[in-house]
Amino acid sequence: MKCDSLSLPKYIDKSEKIFFIYGDEIVLQNNARDYICNFYKKNGFDEKKIITSKDFPNISQIITQNAGGSLFGSRIIVEIIHEGGKIPKDIMDVLSFKNIDNLVFIIRSSISKISKKASWIKQMDQSAVIIECNKLKSFQEKAWLKDQLSFISEGHMKEYTERILDLFPGNLVAQQNEINLLKLSYEKDSKISITSFEDQGEFSPYELEDKIIELKKNHALRIIKSIHKNDDHYAQLLVWIIGKVINVSVIALQNPNREKGLSNAGIWQSKISSYKHFVKNISLKKIMPLQKKVYELDLASKGLGGITKKQFWQELDNIVIALTTP
Repeated sequence: MKCDSLSLPKYIDKSEKIFFIYGDEIVLQNNARDYICNFYKKNGFDEKKIITSKDFPNISQIITQNAGGSLFGSRIIVEIIHEGGKIPKDIMDVLSFKNIDNLVFIIRSSISKISKKASWIKQMDQSAVIIECNKLKSFQEKAWLKDQLSFISEGHMKEYTERILDLFPGNLVAQQNEINLLKLSYEKDSKISITSFEDQGEFSPYELEDKIIELKKNHALRIIKSIHKNDDHYAQLLVWIIGKVINVSVIALQNPNREKGLSNAGIWQSKISSYKHFVKNISLKKIMPLQKKVYELDLASKGLGGITKKQFWQELDNIVIALTTP
């Protein structure tokens, strides 16, 4: 079955615990994921496992290993990250694992559009809730914002809604950041001004790739800090993203035709220009040693190696600083 992100509450308990989230509005994707996680957390699903593309060939094995639960009766939410392009067979095989009592599947895809006629969509539609997270129309945006501001008293609701819409029309990321600030500062029956507070913004891990290749050091560090504070279970995913930037850059630097090298490395056409600019500001001598550091952080994110949790996050910052400092 299909629904838009705002209609998810009507469909969440009608599924076989498989959800496919897609669309170019990252805030709505995050909201949908969080709603699903919170819904099932109330039913005892308090563990989470993240699967990225490098683990796709092992999806069936990973699911089988977790499907039986454990001696402690673990209930697990499995989040599968699909970066775009054709949906691989490994992900479609997940549909055959429906109706497993102790597993919930969330498939998050960066694709922005789907064809209702595609065979894989028809197959997905039979077993999963397909959640569209694309740009909202103005009336939908206002309804979404009011829902996010439900913690504010009715007497102040209109004022805050109109002010945020005036400041950030059509920008759900900025609106969500402002909402997070208000949650920290708002007291019922009191008024505060909508202004700058300590940064409490929330970000998607995938935004880190863009900010690194755009050489926006402060923004990249801000993303890591936010995820460290709010979503540290994404540690392994952050390492994978930084590793991808490094490996792709090495390929580009070693290829006389950088554009062809980037394309062969699987970089989308829309990002090739940014990557070409990025690799102009680095060298193999500078970037090669970072591959070893990423490998060590990958082990640490899996609980292996001798890097402490504090050192892990500091090393992430250090690598980002090295990559974004020309």
